[in-house]
Amino acid sequence: MASSVTMFREVYPNASEFEIHSFEIDDKLRPYFASYISQGIVNAHIPVGVGDTNSNMTVYLEGAWYPGKINNNRDMQWGGGSLFAFTNEKKTNNKGGLRHLNRHVTVPVIDLSQWIQNNTRQEDYVILKLDVEGAEYGILKKMITDNTFAWIDKYYGEYHPWQPTGLTSDEKKNIVNGTSKQMAILNWAAETKTIADLITLQSNEIPADTPGAVGKINSRCHNASQLSIVVEVGMDRKNALLLIDAVKAHAHDVPLTLFLYGNFVEQHPELVLNWSKHSEIGIRGSNPMPDGLWERQNPSNLRLSVISTVARLRELGLLGIYFLPLGINENVINIAKENSLRLINSTITFPPIADYFTYDKYFKYRDVERIPKALKIIHTALENTGGILSLDSDFPDSYLISAFLLDYVFETSNFEIVSLRDCLR
Repeated sequence: MASSVTMFREVYPNASEFEIHSFEIDDKLRPYFASYISQGIVNAHIPVGVGDTNSNMTVYLEGAWYPGKINNNRDMQWGGGSLFAFTNEKKTNNKGGLRHLNRHVTVPVIDLSQWIQNNTRQEDYVILKLDVEGAEYGILKKMITDNTFAWIDKYYGEYHPWQPTGLTSDEKKNIVNGTSKQMAILNWAAETKTIADLITLQSNEIPADTPGAVGKINSRCHNASQLSIVVEVGMDRKNALLLIDAVKAHAHDVPLTLFLYGNFVEQHPELVLNWSKHSEIGIRGSNPMPDGLWERQNPSNLRLSVISTVARLRELGLLGIYFLPLGINENVINIAKENSLRLINSTITFPPIADYFTYDKYFKYRDVERIPKALKIIHTALENTGGILSLDSDFPDSYLISAFLLDYVFETSNFEIVSLRDCLR
């Protein structure tokens, strides 16, 4: 399902500089590669298998999902196949055995060892990621014989000793031992978003004395008279520009922190670099999700979302330090801590998620009538504590109230407007 391509592009340092070749035996998975192919990101060889010789082979592929389907005693749609199958999976008159490998197709298979030597140079930096459901044994044996590991700089993969490859257990162990003498294998399981050296690949450049606590939620300034204004930038570039330009055009200087999605950074790099000249750039995660769903993801998906966003900033020469996620729970706190990020939870976010924002209480009113209602909400939340005020750029009224909000802050409130760093210092 192109999951390895997705992970590599999202989190591997300088991934855009690599030439990617991906081999997939199931033509029905081609749609998952379509966008990468059209953008020139990946050379997708579909349907093509990899092995220890050039040939045509019958491959055994999973069939379509149907209600009640159980795959290998699990409720899952594997979306894969294998060059090897058990006897009951090879039969054409059943559902394809425990793994439901009921589609039997002949595809070209290449000698991967020779392909690597013919298509790369020893001076290239070559990463091999091998997850081929048992075919790894023949491939690795051939690579050892051909001295192909001289072309490889890093090897990720998985072993599948239970696959019916025709090799004995001892033969498989000998191949594994022989491979380990050539190069260490690092685990990469795309379906669980697991890369063995994922954290170590991310160079942690955040100075230890950076303001803000690590492993805790930072939600207020150290001084109750201080106020820091941040913007939660959505994926709508137009609305974000309206709000940020309005704030920066105010008569008083406002030190902003802008929290961005990784996908926004990737789509608008020049704009982000321009913003970085006058504002701190923080991260939100890779992309928006419906309210309450982002933080419910499993830790591996959350980690990928965070690390990919940090990586997008790093590609621009920017360091993401502050992290204002879509939601917070223990998994989010732990992921922020392992990456030394300063986790932010605003004192108040506008618009607040509250029953007040109903049609009768707020939205039925004209612009000039909603402005004081919004300012009262913000004033009430901050008047005794100060803290961090977050404006959501996707909400049009954040722009609507922006100039009036700053007039209130500078002319009638007693707040000292400070940067997020000074707020947490």
